[in-house]
Order: sequence, then structure tokens, then C-alpha cells
Amino acid sequence: MDGEVVAQFGRISTEVAAGRKLKQDVFLADIYLDRLLAFELRAVRYQALPRYPAVERDFSFIFSDSVVFAQIEHAVADLQLPELINFVPAEIFRGGSVPSGKYSVLLRASFQSKDRTLREEEVAQWSARIIRALEGLGGTQRV
Repeated sequence: MDGEVVAQFGRISTEVAAGRKLKQDVFLADIYLDRLLAFELRAVRYQALPRYPAVERDFSFIFSDSVVFAQIEHAVADLQLPELINFVPAEIFRGGSVPSGKYSVLLRASFQSKDRTLREEEVAQWSARIIRALEGLGGTQRV
């Protein structure tokens, strides 16, 4: 922590294990409590469990190899959808029916409101905006 060694751990060597006739890997740890306790405790951070359910939507797109996820993420962030709480790549695929120089990516968006249950119509509108933004990057939606 902050450059200070507060613990060391590892597997004992195979020679020592063989000398003691140990058949399974054995791991040891040294924790230097005096060093560890010298650091102040951090404030506990928590977030209450959401009262309303999240809604997930998956988007499958084919992009040119020149398009990186940072560009995709930026294009979606520019939409400023306040209920979009998470947007991540779930799967990336190359080869097969995907042309050379391109890749297929499954993107997962999670929407959630702290104040209410989301309606299907608004999730559909946000999804359509995401699709248009991804098409603006040259992506082709897979059906």
C-alpha cells in the first residue's frame, strides 16, 4: 500500500513439498499487521440497493477493425442518456461469417431509474438512439 509491503504470499517450492511428501500445492502468507495497521481506514462507501429493476438490451454490430471500443463508448456517452447505467462489450467475434478486417461485437446496455420503473417505449427510444449512434461509426447491426 502506497509502496509499503504489507504482505507476502506464494506457493512453497516443489522441492520442499516433495521433502514433506505433500501431494497438493501449499501456499503461505506473511501479513505484516504493524505496517498494515499504520494506514488509516478508508471511509465506508456503499450504495443502497436499487428500488426499481434494471432493463438490459443487447446490440450486435459488425465494425471495421479500425473502430475501437473507446470510440463506441464515446458515441454512446455523447447521447447523455441519464438512465443508462452501464454499457459494456459482452462478446467479440472474428472469423466465420464476419468478413476479414471486421469484427462482430455484442454490446450490453443497462438502463435503470432511481425514481420509477422504466417503460418499454422509453427503453425502445433510447435503444434506437444507441443504434443510430453506432451506425454513425460505420457499424452494421446484426439481426
